[in-house]
Amino acid sequence: MAWLYLLIVLLLGLSLWQFYRNLNLTNQTITSTVNYENVSEQMESLRREHILLLESVSDDDQLIGKLSESVRNLESQIYKQEHDIEVLTENLKVSQTEAKHQKGRAASAHTSKGQILEKWTPFLTHPEIDEHWTPQDWSFMGNPLDYIVWDWHQDRDLNVETGKIVFLDVKAAKSQLSTKQRRIRDLVKAGRVEWREIRLD
Repeated sequence: MAWLYLLIVLLLGLSLWQFYRNLNLTNQTITSTVNYENVSEQMESLRREHILLLESVSDDDQLIGKLSESVRNLESQIYKQEHDIEVLTENLKVSQTEAKHQKGRAASAHTSKGQILEKWTPFLTHPEIDEHWTPQDWSFMGNPLDYIVWDWHQDRDLNVETGKIVFLDVKAAKSQLSTKQRRIRDLVKAGRVEWREIRLD
């Protein structure tokens, strides 16, 4: 902005210098025949240039004022957006923390539900639970499988006691078997089960 004012002052100075130079030349050359008309035209020309420069400066001032107002508006918008971003960031942190707590509570509730179901399974009716099993037939292990069920019953036709050993795990909802549990299941289904007896003195 300062360079614009400096340019205007310089132009005015050059115009005035030219004017006075012309005036001095005219006075020195012909003192008796001064051409007042020419001097008047030059004065009028200088006055018009001066007015144009002032109008230009005025237009520039208005433009600078408008630009300054635009800059202030943009700064205000940027400040508001920064504030909005801070609020959203804080809300996001609160939401993430709450989501973690809810996830933890859900996992805890799911675990609790699974543990309750595990304890009550021997007393329930379910398609995978044989009707003749009694709660006394169930032995709780807990890990890696929940129960071993001793399925003893009397075969009336053959008049002999028969049965089987059932490895049983209780799962709530969509819970999946662990890797270890899947391996045990596969070994049992493949018949790779044996009996060993160890005697210690």
